[in-house]
Amino acid sequence: MNILLKAIGMFILVIGGVKLTHIINSRYTVNRWILGFTAPLVLIIPKIISKNLNSVVWNILQIIFSLQCIMFFEITREMLEKKKSMSIYKKGK
Repeated sequence: MNILLKAIGMFILVIGGVKLTHIINSRYTVNRWILGFTAPLVLIIPKIISKNLNSVVWNILQIIFSLQCIMFFEITREMLEKKKSMSIYKKGK
């Protein structure tokens, strides 16, 4: 049962992250590299500052990290589809 709840939670997190990216991209221009470089810092800096983090705080930080990673890859995917970025990957005809 616990594994099923975690799987459903991860599914909701991924779908929510994709929807959040579309909402934010429709209103603002987000630099994907800032998201990519700051995502690990969300976990690293609090861990360095405080050796003993509350588990609730740590879980919230993991969710923020996950959302930033999802946003980075979703923005990259959108840029590749709109041909705004060069890639090695080429779609078949």
